[in-house]
Parts: sequence; structure tokens; C-alpha cells
Amino acid sequence: MTVSRYNIVILSLPIATLPFLAVSAHAETMAAETVATETVAAETLASGPEGELIVVTAMRGNAAVESVAARTEVISRDDIERKGLVTAADALKSVPGLSVVQSGGAGGLTSVFSRGTNSKHTLALYDGIRLNDASTPNGQFNFGSDTLGDLERIEVLRGPASAVYGSDAIGGVINFIPRIGGERAFMPYAEIAAGNLDTYRGLAGARGTAGMFAYGVTAEYFETGGYDNVAARIADDLGERDGSRFFTITGNGELTLTDGLTIRGLARYRRAKSEFDDAALDREGRGGRDRYFLWRIAPRLTALDGRYQGDLEFGQVDNQRSEWNHPDTNDSFGGADTEASGLRTFAAWRNRLEVRPSDAVKATISAGLEWQKDKVDAFDGYSDALSSSEEQTAFYGLAQVTIADRVDLNGSLRHDNPESFDAVTTWNAGGVLHLPEVGGRAYVSYGTSFKAPTLSERFTKSAWNVGNPDLVPEHGKSFEAGADVGTEVGAQGWVGLNVTYFDTKIADLIEYDYAALANRNVGKAAIDGFELGVQAKIGRIADLRVNYSRTNAFNDATGDQLLRRPKHSWSASLTLNPIERLSLSADWYRRGQRMDVVYDDSSAWGPGGGYVGNGLVTAYDLVSFSARYSVTDSVELFANMRNAFDQTYEEPDSYRGAPRSWQIGTRARF
Repeated sequence: MTVSRYNIVILSLPIATLPFLAVSAHAETMAAETVATETVAAETLASGPEGELIVVTAMRGNAAVESVAARTEVISRDDIERKGLVTAADALKSVPGLSVVQSGGAGGLTSVFSRGTNSKHTLALYDGIRLNDASTPNGQFNFGSDTLGDLERIEVLRGPASAVYGSDAIGGVINFIPRIGGERAFMPYAEIAAGNLDTYRGLAGARGTAGMFAYGVTAEYFETGGYDNVAARIADDLGERDGSRFFTITGNGELTLTDGLTIRGLARYRRAKSEFDDAALDREGRGGRDRYFLWRIAPRLTALDGRYQGDLEFGQVDNQRSEWNHPDTNDSFGGADTEASGLRTFAAWRNRLEVRPSDAVKATISAGLEWQKDKVDAFDGYSDALSSSEEQTAFYGLAQVTIADRVDLNGSLRHDNPESFDAVTTWNAGGVLHLPEVGGRAYVSYGTSFKAPTLSERFTKSAWNVGNPDLVPEHGKSFEAGADVGTEVGAQGWVGLNVTYFDTKIADLIEYDYAALANRNVGKAAIDGFELGVQAKIGRIADLRVNYSRTNAFNDATGDQLLRRPKHSWSASLTLNPIERLSLSADWYRRGQRMDVVYDDSSAWGPGGGYVGNGLVTAYDLVSFSARYSVTDSVELFANMRNAFDQTYEEPDSYRGAPRSWQIGTRARF
């Protein structure tokens, strides 16, 4: 039986992930070196007074990163260019604590697991717009087909955020934030690159601010001949390469009509075509197309000298997927083609008010109403056609209070009311104690979260599934505590340390019951761990960051270790600037031993060959190098090499890890 690659995730990934690593000091030290020189819109503001880093994901609006009782990692535009990152999968693999599992090369199904939770427990956003695909069986987002040319930065929030964003955000939130605005009216940029594996890439765009209008427009193309996605040890390996092509165009604008009224607009179209293989089965006739189109119109009212901000938002996210499964050398029968579409229509009314009752106390209060409708049409040849829709309303409130510049209190409450099951209320509370005496802080937080059952999980019917419309949401409870110690940002030399402990329990997990031929709320997970981070900096000459994480993630009903979560993970990054125009970087990542769905060298399926059950998978190390040289203030040359020592590894088991690859190119900004 041939199974959709999304169904493979359901069958072989009960819950999988790595924990996040502490990086608050990393975020703080980036502030003086990233977007501070550019003027950007309020929604995408990246730096505040005195260079403090501002993030928007945690509180749905501008907040200093050190004031939030959570860990937030920021991948800046400078990080993307300095390390030669091309796809979302490339960028997220470099984030400490994220487990990125890519089934093959670029375009292959890519799942991101956050802090011990399943891939469907990671919420993906584009400038705050929900991306998770309602047409997939478990509602996850495929991170394998998105490029980065249109982005200003990526914010990664660790831990539960359902009290802010609703369903899916049990493990964390990843928010892709686009470029917009600038110091001048017209600031064009372009990039071209080529490399081995028949890889070519180009992008062109412009951003700027002209009077009352700020904008950003980017077009990007990426193509690679790829590599053989099946591990060489597999008996039926054909040596056949699996390539891919991506095209993305993004437009983002803000028009200020009066001092208090701004009209914001955003549109993004992305399409991808990829060849891929099945687990332990090399396929010549397997591939798919994946595209989405999103848009948003959002009037914004500002009053009370900027202390009040009100937004109305209207938009859609339209996902379309298709896969072909034709007869080939290794499978003369082939299989049915798959088609699926998911259309999400949304509207929201958001309000944000800053108040200052005394010189020692200031607060920001936010509240909003949301509505969305998901419509799904899917057919995969093995199931009855699914055509279903569902509406949902929600309201939320957020508050952040600062007392004497010493204490920050964070709180959020949200009530989701879906059409087809009982309403869910989630909350989160935390506090931050600032410790300027040691250049750091301590914080603690506790929160609840949930993941709603998908339309597919409830209503898909086939010979193997009778459907279960009575499924209820999965529920999570999480505790977190952390501390940072380090000298002030901007010092010529400094060393920082951060540590985090987290504990998460998840109940009512949806698992497939083979006896009942249906999904049921029977699973439980118990996850805890700690994260350590060390940062050292010598002026602008050298910057070193080392992170370690330990994760204990178990099935709370059976005591079995959850799949694809190594107990130990390490990462390190070193950046050198020996001269003003030259930047050199080296990155190392070690993924420890972990349990996985294991296949032997035989290509046969069933007893006696192929799938042999769950087993321990070998650890591996990856090293990457990159360099860039500024020829002029506007033009630079760059080169990068990933998996520099051509490490042979499998991630996941039976899928060949990416071999050594390199690219060279030039980049211009005017």
C-alpha cells in the first residue's frame, strides 16, 4: 500500500521533537547589529530605545524580548545572509532546540518539533497570519518548501502560546516576518547564486518609505537537481536524484491616510514542485506540487498620542496540494494520485492600549475578537472524498505590567468556541525579575494549551478508518523557569550564560486505534528537560555561542521514549570579522542518539524485511562554513558550504541526509 507522505507522519510520528535551548542573551546582543539602522512599520519593528530587541510574537505587539516570561529566538536578515540560509528548513535547523526532520532534500516533507511536542503542535505564522494547513491529516505546516528572500527576520517563541493564538501552539510558534519600509523611498536589492547539485537561485526586490507610503516587494526563484533521497544501504536504491523548484513573490505595504488612519496590505504567493521517495523505497514516479496564496487587508486606527492602536483584519490563506504516484522501476503498480485544498477565511478586531497610572508603573493591555472558517476538499484514492467546513470564533485578552523597571508581569487569557465541539479556555501567566546588578534576569511562567482535532481526523472514511466526529482537543500544561547572567550589550568584551528548565504534560492525544479503525483520544505525554547556553563576544572581532539541551520525553501511559527526540543535543556557532569587510562563520550541530521508526537494508515490506519496528538511531555531527566579503558598500560576494565533511546520516531513518553542498554568489543592496 502506498501512503501519502502526510499520512506517513501520522503513522510513524506519534509525537516527536527536541527541546529549545536558552538564547535570551543571543537575542539581546543582536539588537545593536540588526535592523536598528532601518525604519520599519510598527508591526515589524525590530529594535527599540538604546538598541533593545523588540519582538512582536509573544504579546501580539511590540515588547522588549527581556520583558517576556518566555524564550524567543530571532533569526535576523543578517543571520540569513551571513550563514547563506536559503530555505525555512535551513534556517530552523540552526535554531537551538528545534528538531527539524526533513524527508529528503528541498521540498521534502519537513516537520518541526518544539520542546518535546509533536510537529502538529508547532504553529506557523506569516506576519501573524496562521499558516498551518487545514487540508493535511493532522493540520501541520510543511516547512520544506519556503524560501527566505522576502523576510526581515524569523521569530521562534518556545513553549505554550494557545492563550494568545489558540489551537496548535502547544510547543511553540514560528513567525515569518517580511521586509517593509526603509530610510529612503527606493532601496532595491538583488542576489544570484549557483552551486553543486545543479542548484541555482535568484531574487530581486525593493523596499522603502516615500512620504506616507511604506512598502516591500520581493520575487525569488530556487531550483536544484537534488540528490538521491533514499539511503545507499537500502537494497532498491536506484541512485535517482530528486530535484525541486520553488517560486515566491511577496508584496507588503502601508499607506498612512491621516495622522490616525493607516491601511495595511499583504499578499504572498508561493509554489513548489518536488520529487520525493517513500520510506525505504526509491521511486522514480513519485512527486508533488504544493502552493499557497495568502492576502490580508488591515485598516489601523491610532489615537491618544499613539497609546491606542486598533486593527481590523480581513484575509484568506488558500492551500493547494497534489501528489502523483506513477508506476516505476520499484513499483509497477504505482498508486492513486492525491489532491487536497484548504481555504481559511479570517477576520479579526484587535485593540492595544498603553497606560501609565504612575511614574513607577506602566502597562500594555490588548484585547481582540477573531473569526475564521476552514473549508477542506481532499481526495487521495484510498479514502472517500472529504468535503467539509467549520467555523470558529474566539476572544482574547493580554496584559503586560512593568513595575519600577524591575519587574514585568505577563498574562493572557483566550476563549475559543469551535462549531463542532465544546469551547476551550486557555491561560498563561508569568513574571520577570530584572537583575541589572549581574546584567541578567530571572523568570517563571505557567500556561495551558490545546490542539483541536482536524476535519480529516474526524470525518475521513476509508477501508482503514471509520471516522470519529466525537474527538476532543488535546490539552497541554507547561511550567518554565529560566535565568540569564551577562554583562551589558555594547561592551567590548562580555560573557553571558542562560539556563532554562521546562516541564510539559499533554493529555487526550489523538492516536490511531488499529482495533477500532479510528482515531481516539487515548495518548498521554510527559516531557521535561533543561537547556544551557553560553555566549562570548570580543567587540566586533569574534562571537561564539554554544548550546546544550537535555530532553526526557516519554509516553506517559506506557513509559516508552517518544520518537525522534535525542536526550542530548549540542550546537555551536563562531563568527569572525578579521577585517572590516570580511566575515567568516563556522557552525557545528550534534544530534544525539534517538528512537525512530527503523527499516533494515531490505526493501521488502512486512514481516521478514523492510520495517522492523522502533529502534535506536546513531548520532551524527554536521559542520558548515560560510564567508562574505564586501567589495563596496553596496555589493558583496559570498560562499557557503553545508555538511562540509560530507557526513553520512539518515534523518529520518532510511532517508539519506543531505550530502556536502556549496554555493557561491553575489548580493547587492542600494
